[in-house]
Amino acid sequence: MFKFVISILVAVSIAFAGGIKANGCDLSVVGDVVMSVGSEKGSVVEYKAIAPSGKNFHAILVGSIMKTDSLTLEIVDIKANKRVQREARTGTVSVVVKRDSKSEKIDMPYSYDKGIFSAEAKQENGADISFMFEIKALLCHVKV
Repeated sequence: MFKFVISILVAVSIAFAGGIKANGCDLSVVGDVVMSVGSEKGSVVEYKAIAPSGKNFHAILVGSIMKTDSLTLEIVDIKANKRVQREARTGTVSVVVKRDSKSEKIDMPYSYDKGIFSAEAKQENGADISFMFEIKALLCHVKV
């Protein structure tokens, strides 16, 4: 009898496992990407996403490229700080800035609050560089 009950529990567990989806949302960058470099404030830039959507910032941002007439910025890594409830999400996004034949890696603190992702830092030459865009949750999964 004990083996029969265990067998039923295993079969029911396997049957329900197929219908359960992970919690979370598919995220996507929407709208224009705005970048400021030195005295050039708030330019809308060409943005080439690495993926149209993904489960987290890393999946949709790392490998993405932003271009202006004078420079290219590629996101090469992102690391989140520990989440504090009801506070903006924060962390560091690493980018490679390419201008002419020179490139420079910069770690930029980022903030994500109310759907807006923004990062800002100084380049080696002392000029400020920043970018911002909107990230929306396209499709959220819940346990069924």
